[in-house]
Amino acid sequence: MEEQETVAPEAAPKAKRAYKSRGKMSEAEKLMRDLDAGYKHNRKMIEKSMEECGKGTNTYLAHVKALDAQLLEYARFRREIGMLPKSVASQTTTEYIFKAHVGKGGSVQTTAVNTKQLHDIERAEEKEYKKGMSDSPEDEAIRARFEAQYGDEAVEREKE
Repeated sequence: MEEQETVAPEAAPKAKRAYKSRGKMSEAEKLMRDLDAGYKHNRKMIEKSMEECGKGTNTYLAHVKALDAQLLEYARFRREIGMLPKSVASQTTTEYIFKAHVGKGGSVQTTAVNTKQLHDIERAEEKEYKKGMSDSPEDEAIRARFEAQYGDEAVEREKE
């Protein structure tokens, strides 16, 4: 008998991209999935039962209270396990302030700022405007003369 030559198997080609691993959820992710599914299922059941009740009846009111209690319990549990922050108000923005800078070419750059940053920027701009500006009594007199000659009060009103 002849001896057959053994050939080493070829290595598999390298993947061109990384593939997502499927079905490997952590225990916390599984818990949240089940919690969300249970909440949605129970809510649908209560809403379906509400359709059979007459509005204004005690049974309808009991269903509304059950939906409210379920929502509060769901939110409380999510806060307890750390999915929601304890105080959502601290993370809520009630006002939005933007500062815009216009360049010589007409380009505009807008930046979101908070109140403290806005005051700091305005103070810095005020100091920049005052550079080279003299506040001597002669300068004040010149400004007053120009204001009188060319300002809003310089326009004559039509006589009736």
